[in-house]
Amino acid sequence: MADTTLCTFAELEFLLRSAAGPHGERTAAMDGVRRRLALQPEAATDIVTAAGVASLLARGLCTDEGGDVVPGPLVLGAVAALSTLHTTTEAAGSTGDKTIAMHVFSGTAGRVATYPGPFGLFGIEVLDPAEPLASPLARFVDRCTAGEGEAAVAIASDGAGVAIARDADGTWMLSADDGSGPLSPVGRDDVVAALVSRFGGITVRGGVL
Repeated sequence: MADTTLCTFAELEFLLRSAAGPHGERTAAMDGVRRRLALQPEAATDIVTAAGVASLLARGLCTDEGGDVVPGPLVLGAVAALSTLHTTTEAAGSTGDKTIAMHVFSGTAGRVATYPGPFGLFGIEVLDPAEPLASPLARFVDRCTAGEGEAAVAIASDGAGVAIARDADGTWMLSADDGSGPLSPVGRDDVVAALVSRFGGITVRGGVL
């Protein structure tokens, strides 16, 4: 998450409103994103959106050029991914007493990851659309399993799924292809191979996510 920018829910609402299109033609799709992020669609008001714009301007993530709001790279990348959204991937991991969640929204024009946090804050990371989807998922697994001890990760994406666990003694375990059923002991390399095989076939820009 080295390139993650912390944003407020109001700033995120501006991204979603922008991705919905000038005439709201993608509002239903963005309402689906809101529900995944535990944002209430009915709270997506003009006042909240205006607060998000003001905050983005104050932080330099957007600029004011003659009264027009000009988005910076983070906003452009996030809106490009959300406005062309076709695949949503959700991941959750636990290690010790800490739980981490990640939502990856992949579109034909880009990919963005969001990390829900406390107090209405979200980590936003615009991902490289040229890299396989398995790459950010592998980084998420690495983050959740850093250090020693028990850890678990579950990932689901439009029909593909995987459950990964590590015992206290360091033994890795992996679920069946559909992410269900009992977990079987495997090696660490098998975990990476499973991410590639189960999530590597989703395409964006004519390539592999």
